[in-house]
Amino acid sequence: MLFNSFDFGLFLPVVFILYWLIGPHRLKQQNILLLCTSYFFYGIWDWRFLILIFLSSIVDFYASQKIEATSKKAQKKLWLYLSVFWNLGVLFSFKYFNFFLDNFKALFDISETGFSTLNIIIPVGLSFYTFQTMSYTIDVYRNNVKPSKNILNFLCFVSFFPQLVAGPIERASRLLPQFSTTRVFNTTKAKDGLRQILWGLFKKIVVADNLGIAVSAIYATPEEFSSVTIVYAAVLFWFQLYCDFSGYADVAIGTARLFGFNLSVNFKLPYLVSTSTAFWRKWHITLSKWFQDYLFMPVVKWARKNNISKGNAKLIAIFTTMTLMGFWHGANWTYIIFGALHGCYMLFEAIPLKRKYKYKDLHAFFESYPIPSKLYFIPGLVLSVIFFRSINVTEAWHMVTAIFNSTISWYQLSTIIGWKLGFLFVMIALELFQKTKLHGLETIENLFPKYLRWAGYYVLIFMIIRYGGPQEQFIYFQF
Repeated sequence: MLFNSFDFGLFLPVVFILYWLIGPHRLKQQNILLLCTSYFFYGIWDWRFLILIFLSSIVDFYASQKIEATSKKAQKKLWLYLSVFWNLGVLFSFKYFNFFLDNFKALFDISETGFSTLNIIIPVGLSFYTFQTMSYTIDVYRNNVKPSKNILNFLCFVSFFPQLVAGPIERASRLLPQFSTTRVFNTTKAKDGLRQILWGLFKKIVVADNLGIAVSAIYATPEEFSSVTIVYAAVLFWFQLYCDFSGYADVAIGTARLFGFNLSVNFKLPYLVSTSTAFWRKWHITLSKWFQDYLFMPVVKWARKNNISKGNAKLIAIFTTMTLMGFWHGANWTYIIFGALHGCYMLFEAIPLKRKYKYKDLHAFFESYPIPSKLYFIPGLVLSVIFFRSINVTEAWHMVTAIFNSTISWYQLSTIIGWKLGFLFVMIALELFQKTKLHGLETIENLFPKYLRWAGYYVLIFMIIRYGGPQEQFIYFQF
């Protein structure tokens, strides 16, 4: 079920009314309703995948119980490995098995006989909920959280429908306790949740989907466009990706607030940054934090144990983390290259400066003087985005070479998307106006009288209905 579908428009009010009719003093019944509706929401895509998410929940729930119950470190590790191997095994089987098999056959020039790829589809949201449940077990092992004794609450934590499919990737320490806490209806939070949902739908349906039409047209026949137009398409796609994914996050966070829950912020105006290091602190924040805590820091620790210097350990961890973060997005060399490129950018930014300078490295210097960094970061981001959007490396390389081999022409730009590009400028202007807030409409109630607010809401609703592009699935659903 898509957030930008008519079905969700019917689903959400029904669940909302039933949820609050149950009342805050019937916490268990509220959680049962949330679990049932979350499984229904997810099962709409394919009911068979409910078995997978249920098994992942059960494995991690009981593994955490066993970790807590034993005092022997070896046994704790055994149960931790069971959880990690299950989650990574599920990911590998559904998402990466065919990739490795195809590359293995290509490397050793093996015929098809005896080596068959799996004819399966990737469950929606697989990468998100496996990371969420796996981090829970790791945190229990590290004594960062206590294991839940309530299986109902834990099942709700794993399957909570607003953020189940594409995040934010929540930590147990933040989200799980909210299922044990009495939730009282708050009119102010509910209204702000509705505003955030409206803002997210505007970003997705009006901005992202219209940008997507232009981007797809250029990628379909890049040879017909000039070098400037190809670069323009890459920039448009980056904004499409931002509006698509952050729009989903806005709808998810706003929907959760309707039910009394607070989800993590996942974006903080990443289009204003000047370095790759800063970019990943503001883009898909919960994923970046996940990799920092569960991959970057362990790699640094491992390198230091193997007598690698502190500086080199950090560099190894940076490149490893960013490359695997790219691979997390999909089983394709384009995503690996995307992550590795950002790893290279961050290695460049980590170059230390001499003591006579007041900045410890280039990143700190670029933070104070952003203009020089934009001279490399913007072209570097465009290059990485071309790989991210391309179907394969051949297509990506064709796009890159076309930038340098084709003519420079500006006349095509005005016809690619036309006046609808103004929607993007409206989105940017409102987010910059509210840049210290959670979303573009957060403080509108305090700034404008009621009649102006409602006029603005109706304008956004009209634009969503009238100027929305063809209904498209959220881009990050494929990951």
